[in-house]
Amino acid sequence: MGTDAIFSAHNWAVVPFHFWSLAFFALGGIVGSFLNVCIYRMPLGLSVVSPPSHCPHCKYSIPFYLNIPLVTWLALRGRCKNCRSPISPRYFIVELLTGVAFLSCWLKFGDVNHPLPSLALALVCSIFFAGLICATFIDFEHFIIPDEITLGGIVAGVAASFLLPSLQGAKTNAAGMIQSLLGAAVGAGIIYGVLRLGKLLFGKYLLNLDAESRVVFTESTILLPPKHLSLQRLYHRTSGWFAFQAEKVELVDRCYENVAVAISTQQIMLKTSSGKEEFNRNIMSNFEVIFKRQLSSRETARLVGAQWNLFQELMHWCYSLFASLMRRPKAEILMGAHLVFTPTEAWLCPNDILFEAGEIFYRKTDAITFQAREVKTQFGFWRNVFVRLTPLKLKIGDAEFDPEAVSHMEVVTEQMALPREAMGLGDVKFLGAIGAFLGWQGAIFSLMVSSIIGSVVGVTLILMRRSEWSSKIPYGPYIALAAAIWIFGGSKFFHALFAM
Repeated sequence: MGTDAIFSAHNWAVVPFHFWSLAFFALGGIVGSFLNVCIYRMPLGLSVVSPPSHCPHCKYSIPFYLNIPLVTWLALRGRCKNCRSPISPRYFIVELLTGVAFLSCWLKFGDVNHPLPSLALALVCSIFFAGLICATFIDFEHFIIPDEITLGGIVAGVAASFLLPSLQGAKTNAAGMIQSLLGAAVGAGIIYGVLRLGKLLFGKYLLNLDAESRVVFTESTILLPPKHLSLQRLYHRTSGWFAFQAEKVELVDRCYENVAVAISTQQIMLKTSSGKEEFNRNIMSNFEVIFKRQLSSRETARLVGAQWNLFQELMHWCYSLFASLMRRPKAEILMGAHLVFTPTEAWLCPNDILFEAGEIFYRKTDAITFQAREVKTQFGFWRNVFVRLTPLKLKIGDAEFDPEAVSHMEVVTEQMALPREAMGLGDVKFLGAIGAFLGWQGAIFSLMVSSIIGSVVGVTLILMRRSEWSSKIPYGPYIALAAAIWIFGGSKFFHALFAM
């Protein structure tokens, strides 16, 4: 059999269409298995080639017959064959999702009458989907998208567009490559402009502190003082209870995990796995909790044994809306917050902010600013001065210092402006890679639709009273989902919209 017979369109046309459907799904499962390796190892800086696949718990080297995508995880019921430790469901989900993505690309672009050209286009789109899946899961877990995916994706997109111009809707290799380069430039350029504009408009957030709060700056950390919480603002207006789910509760003589807590002016109620416990708040000196989420009014009524009233709940909602319009919002307590309660007071103990972990300074131009009533360092003492701290300079009034030379600084202030970052440069490069594959229209569409998806998710979480979850979701997955929508119909909607 010669090469002419191998590449003969007639010979390829007799292969059943759904043979390729099965082949693409199987190939997707195999690629998904490799993506799991990338998702685990890339953020840790490990090689994705060596050592071979092994159990992360006991380091057992997995033989080939126990490395069959989807089947092995189900057969072993999500556990290691050697040590029986649980294997994350993420491995199965990624393999299944990648298999479905590859199958969908074939069903979308496969053409039984022209198998070779459609096979190549479906395969390129499948590889693009693999990159989206890998980036999404890494971003979810680590809030980063590795350069191997973003910059490598740009190179792969340009190369694929040159070798397969139909990916860009072009007829020549040169035109395909030019469209890809334009898409990468538009994708990265537009989102970088959005990033800079967002930094200019919303690049700071105010950290309100109690009066006469003393904040300590060390070489690596900002130590924030506890913040006093108004109990009257925490209590539900009609029920008189502040109820929430806690990861941990520490009393004077005992400790509980994953319990429901309800607090009123006189009582403390805990619902544990063994039942309910009630305490007189006035005789309990203090107790500490790690906050998880606030309970709904219906959950609160069920916990404290009260009757839930829809009319009273509507009245409470109206009051809360009025209070927010009057700039008197309830204190926002995020998941993981450390709260301390005494018989008459409540305190929010914020976590320390780390310089080295990148929690404050994302770039050299970021700055912390505040008006201080007192500032004390090893170089002197100041009163009523403006302070500005950047990674390169500390300015106290008219005096300037190298931040690395100031090992300890104590300030008294009521408010600090801290830098805030909406998205990182990884998202910029990620949209550049998407533009390299989808062209400039696909890049613009992905940016527009990702913002809509993010807004819908944010509003939904607010309605579910889970607004703190939105900070746990990076922006990369929204972009990836928007790019997937473009491939499976978004392009037609985009062209129809702008053709009107």
